[in-house]
Amino acid sequence: MEFVILYLSVNIAAGALACFMGKRLFYIVLGVLVFLGVFNIALTATDGSPASFVIAAVLGIIAALLSKYAYKAGVFLIGFFAGAALGFFIGMLVPNMSDYLMIIVVLAGALVGLAAVRWCDLFVRIGTAYTGASFLVSNALAAVLAFPQLLEHAVPGDAMATFDALAGFIGGEFSAAYSTPLLIGTLVLAIAGVVVQGNTKVNK
Repeated sequence: MEFVILYLSVNIAAGALACFMGKRLFYIVLGVLVFLGVFNIALTATDGSPASFVIAAVLGIIAALLSKYAYKAGVFLIGFFAGAALGFFIGMLVPNMSDYLMIIVVLAGALVGLAAVRWCDLFVRIGTAYTGASFLVSNALAAVLAFPQLLEHAVPGDAMATFDALAGFIGGEFSAAYSTPLLIGTLVLAIAGVVVQGNTKVNK
């Protein structure tokens, strides 16, 4: 149970920070997102051994540190993550589109990422707010609506296996079952995040 609570707490807290303070914490949020993206890709491409876990973490850290020096690329990545999340929800809502889900996710991510580069400041707020809201809402709803199922995915004594199982369940079976409330909740919270960020002064 401890691993489940830790996983949910970290994702909800990180989502809240990104949603409401994403512009102020842009480089930190960007670094976290880049780390998670590179880490997950690297870990998926390996055999899941302790050595591959370390390699994936190192690659994620390096990518996160370098992201600060590529502002436009960073803005694109934030937009891409937000667009990909939106594309995922749209793909889950539209009947008979599951076979094309990855195409929809990548296409939506690319389009939103390119638009983000064109309108940087606005999309930094929209991108971080939406990405943060998607983390917050999905994990919070899963905690409220499917906590017993989350406990069933816990692997005793293995935090990483538990986190991987939880991510798979929340992003897959749970999101498919509750796609409409997830999308509505994410959009409402994202709008609130954009407004809050727009009224927050940022020291440059």
